[in-house]
Amino acid sequence: MTIYDELVARGLIAQVTNEEEIKKLINEGKATFYIGFDCTADSLTAGHFMALTLMKRLQMAGNKPIALIGGGTTMIGDPSGRTDMRKMLTREDINHNAECFKKQMERFIDFSDGKALMVNNADWLLDLNYVDLLREVGACFSVNNMLRAECYKQRMEKGLSFLEFNYMIMQSYDFYHSSYRFTG
Repeated sequence: MTIYDELVARGLIAQVTNEEEIKKLINEGKATFYIGFDCTADSLTAGHFMALTLMKRLQMAGNKPIALIGGGTTMIGDPSGRTDMRKMLTREDINHNAECFKKQMERFIDFSDGKALMVNNADWLLDLNYVDLLREVGACFSVNNMLRAECYKQRMEKGLSFLEFNYMIMQSYDFYHSSYRFTG
């Protein structure tokens, strides 16, 4: 069984845009991928461990993981699976949590010799000009489609802040930024 087939068999692949190309990249150990970790606490959770396990498995097959620490997106707070808005953390708390995450991740993922990268989206998100972000990324989003997203639908009854509504746009900027800067 190939690694791609293993991921499918375990239910870890839900949607693929170009399956044959992705399958080939993963199976040949040539894929670069990222998984984001918002640092809302000073310790990784069981959910984080599942993502780290996947990263490690793909790395062992020769692929290159990018551990994306969400120092910027944590400033907003992911509304997914929440019934209310996350507690707003200070930059100091977020930086402390990010450092704790880094130390814990280094125990699982081999970051030596360019085998993996660890980046913090605070490095590019916190210096963004809001108007530039809206023009570059916001214009690509349909509010109607965003409101159909499960993470927002769940919160519409109780109330979704404008701050949280921007989370998806910030996540997409991570992909936009990472795909040009780290996958070359």
